[in-house]
Formats: sequence, C-alpha cells, structure tokens
Amino acid sequence: MKTIWIAILVVLLLAGLCVATCPDKEAHTEALKEVVNAHITAELSDEIGGEYSEGLVSIGSMIGTGIGGLVIDNMLRVDNYFVCSIGTIELEGERKVVSVGVLNHVFTASDPDAVRADG
Repeated sequence: MKTIWIAILVVLLLAGLCVATCPDKEAHTEALKEVVNAHITAELSDEIGGEYSEGLVSIGSMIGTGIGGLVIDNMLRVDNYFVCSIGTIELEGERKVVSVGVLNHVFTASDPDAVRADG
C-alpha cells in the first residue's frame, strides 16, 4: 500500500513540475526563429560565394530572419495542455505541428524540409 502512495506522489510531483515549466507562445516563437535563422544562414552560405560572402550572408540572414519572425508571430498558434504545449501553423487549410514544449524546453523539427513553408 505504501508503494502505491509513493507512486501517486511521484506522478503528482512530475505533473506539477510539467505544469509549472510549460513553455508559452513566446518560447515557441523564439525557438522557431532560431531554426529559421539557422536554415536561412545555411542556405545563403551555400548559395553565395566570393570575397564578400560573409557580409552578404549576415545581411541576408538578418533580413530573412526579420521577415520570418513576423510571419511566425502572425501564423503560430500555441495550444497549452497544462503539462505540454504544442505550436501549430496552418498552411493551405492544413494544420502542421511545428513545435512541442515540455519542461521549459521547446522541441522543433530540425529537418530542413519541415522548416519550409511550402513543404
């Protein structure tokens, strides 16, 4: 009987920890902006070559990240389920899960195809 109470207590403590550390929309937005920034920087680095490539890549990355951030802010919907939160974006009438947050961390897709808006 004692082990049942300990198991219930552990489950309640874990659930309370998840509720207390559930990420909000701002955390999802920042995580997705980082993914978009990394993807844009990688794409520009592959495409641009030459003497001034580093400066062009940083300027292009700043512009792309700024526009991407605005799009993410407007399109992202975060549903809070108390122990976790799920970020979705609607594209062409279909909802796609782009991030999952639990224990104060937001997990995003690292696959470049999942980051693309048309994929």
